[in-house]
Amino acid sequence: MKIWNGYGSEHSMNLVLIGRFKRAQDAENIEKNIDRLSGQASKDDSHSIPFAEPEDHRFSDDMLSLLRDLKLYTLGPADLGQLVSDYRLEREDSLITVTTDEADVSAFVKLFIEAGAKVEVFSAHDYPSDSDDAS
Repeated sequence: MKIWNGYGSEHSMNLVLIGRFKRAQDAENIEKNIDRLSGQASKDDSHSIPFAEPEDHRFSDDMLSLLRDLKLYTLGPADLGQLVSDYRLEREDSLITVTTDEADVSAFVKLFIEAGAKVEVFSAHDYPSDSDDAS
């Protein structure tokens, strides 16, 4: 009889990320930017960048152009995979709520903070009532 021990990532993080912006227009702009970045990241197959050799961690020419147009300079190539992962984004006035089972949400944190948002991140496993209030 052979016993096999394995480790996996079946446990979901159930993260909630809330960005509170000073103005509703700021939240709307970030929502649009995330849509544009997600679209380009999907075209670029960005979810595979973190698994590539270090010398292949780079932006496509189209992504570089988009980042320049949006004046975003803190995102790295590995951050872009988060924008094509499974997440749900909801915006209500000046509040954006992102929910995801992924552990890494640094791309969203960077985008929110650059736009002047106050950011809160927590697990809905530990704070389920807060996640109901967030949406």
